[in-house]
Amino acid sequence: MSFGFSFYLTISTMSDTNKYMMMAQIQIIDEDKVHPSRKNLHWWHAVFFFSIISLLICLLQLVLPPPYGLMMASAEVGEVGIAPGCEDDMERCICPRETICATDTLSIILLALARCSAFFDYPLYMMLFLSKAHNLNNHLRRTLFREWIDFGDMHKAHKIFGIVVGIETMFHSFFHLLRWGLNNEMSLLWQTAAGITGFIAAAVTPLICWPMVVPFLKQHIRFEVRKGLHYLSIVWAIALLFHAPSRIPVLIGTASAVYAVDHIFGYVKRNNLIETAYFERYGENGVALHFKNPKSWEDKSPTSYVLIMCPWISKYEWHAFTMFPEPSKENHSMLCIGNSGDWTKQLYDKIKVPCMRQLYVHGPFMTEFSDTAVTTSNAIAVASGIGITPTLSLMMNYAGRKRINIIWGCRDPGLIEFILHKVDIKAITKNSFAFIFYTGKRELALPKNLPANVFIFRSRPDLENTITGIITAIHSGEGLPEELYEKQKKIANAPFRKRMMIAMTRVINVYDKNEMFDYAVEETAKAAERMQEIDLESGRFSDSGSKEYGNMESSRLPVAIPEDQVSLLGLDAMISRFVGIIGEYSISDIEDIFDAIDIDRSEYIDRAEFSAFLRIAATGENNDDDDDVEERRPSEELLLSSMVGLTDMQAALTTSMHNYSRGLSSHHSTTCHGTVFGGSDTKEYVQKLMDDNSGEKPLEEWSIFYCG
Repeated sequence: MSFGFSFYLTISTMSDTNKYMMMAQIQIIDEDKVHPSRKNLHWWHAVFFFSIISLLICLLQLVLPPPYGLMMASAEVGEVGIAPGCEDDMERCICPRETICATDTLSIILLALARCSAFFDYPLYMMLFLSKAHNLNNHLRRTLFREWIDFGDMHKAHKIFGIVVGIETMFHSFFHLLRWGLNNEMSLLWQTAAGITGFIAAAVTPLICWPMVVPFLKQHIRFEVRKGLHYLSIVWAIALLFHAPSRIPVLIGTASAVYAVDHIFGYVKRNNLIETAYFERYGENGVALHFKNPKSWEDKSPTSYVLIMCPWISKYEWHAFTMFPEPSKENHSMLCIGNSGDWTKQLYDKIKVPCMRQLYVHGPFMTEFSDTAVTTSNAIAVASGIGITPTLSLMMNYAGRKRINIIWGCRDPGLIEFILHKVDIKAITKNSFAFIFYTGKRELALPKNLPANVFIFRSRPDLENTITGIITAIHSGEGLPEELYEKQKKIANAPFRKRMMIAMTRVINVYDKNEMFDYAVEETAKAAERMQEIDLESGRFSDSGSKEYGNMESSRLPVAIPEDQVSLLGLDAMISRFVGIIGEYSISDIEDIFDAIDIDRSEYIDRAEFSAFLRIAATGENNDDDDDVEERRPSEELLLSSMVGLTDMQAALTTSMHNYSRGLSSHHSTTCHGTVFGGSDTKEYVQKLMDDNSGEKPLEEWSIFYCG
């Protein structure tokens, strides 16, 4: 069964299997029923209309005599001097110049096929360049033109036009070469400007198109290489400028000039150096980037993407990522960059510890989501993995003004933890639902108090059931299931040490423990310097002192610091930097654990004790077989005894998260509409809304968009 309302799809980083599975499940398209006026027309179909007009002009040229066409009398052909006249007893043929001289029937047919393919592509040639004039399109999408042109479709249109041009360029070349070969005129290929430029254009076309559209090539060629090959389009355009001097300079020249000016303007006027960007790993598979917005961004829409260049990785590579507002800092933005390619892997490897680095930012540019959801009052955002970032950007832009429900499938625990701790999901999904379908293996370090409208499931989503369930719940006015929320609280309200155990497991998987220890040693030295500035009697600070340690006992950090040792303050600074707010601990909690490890009461722990702390904090178990541990230390026994009695988090997730495939009854047992989790009743309910003939069109104010 399929259901209908507006649906917008953008796929970026999913495997082919997941793409097809996702597209197969979202069979919620029946535009004609919900939006009869829209049918299946898009603005870029009008470009093909002009292509058809251009094709008709070509056909008219082939049959009309000069000066309107190319069909010449046999005597006129003889006067040109290229051929003696028409063959096959024809009175008229085509031979205005040597490269398009066709004096027999077969040659005329082949010439017609070659020229018609080129004429059909002329409007597409222009749009290939105009669709990538990002700065111009970014400006136009704020004007009245947006009512007729969906500027968010520009990349899709570019891809479609590119495929057509790629096919027909080879088509055009083949029929010209076939005609020249049959007429023993192959020397035209290297003796004429049309032949040489045509050969260059045909040779680079596969290098421009195929790596970007052929799945096998996309998987086996690095993005940087494919992008570099794509810039051979400049060579392609220059070759075409000299291929047919009578018309192409006006068409290709104008469009490519607009693209060139737009490109130069962007890199001169819209590039910004961010000198103090903050980088941190958000989990096992990605990096989070935070920075203060340049002044020129103050009036920009937050639903945007930017191109970034990190000179300490490569001075020549720019990569596009969606940004969204920093929830805790005004006029700041952040990006989540998944580890999915060579460049992102280099970035991940270089961010061994949270740090400040410089980078260049080009943009921002509005995304396809900037125009999509603004037309409806209700929306469902279906996201997978790192695709949550453009979804969050859109939701923050319309928070409180629209019902935007989230369905997020993700197997990266670090990304889920980072988003739940950094973003106030409840605030941006007012009167909406947020469903997270976690399919990873590691335990989650969840916030202590999950919002009432956020639900986490340990399964893959059944999109048809979930989407129809959301629509049914909102349209019928059903509330959130209270009993499911109570189960969610059992996960979030785990004791501190259980949450710390999960958080430390996360950190150990993300960072190297030696890097963590070295950082803690450095922070111990810094803390000692700050403590020397404290007036121990009055608790007052010098002008340059830090106030964050005013309540700490002076005995916790003697002035003389043993070499390669970590103090309580150093340990706290390390946990604060590497764990962040994930785990939600206090200094007293850390002090208890520190005392359990520091059995000799030296106020310091060494590298071995630090490793023991990480191991026990992360697993709750002691490994008697470790080569570097001869016997279990009393400190390990003490810490272990405080943890082993706690319920395993995996069991909590299994019992508390809804097993989607088993179904769950709503607390509204009297309703016939089922639950927000969907089922046969909700499918039937939405189908009735689709079939509504009252003229109210209840689903017209709903839209669905997907980003993966």
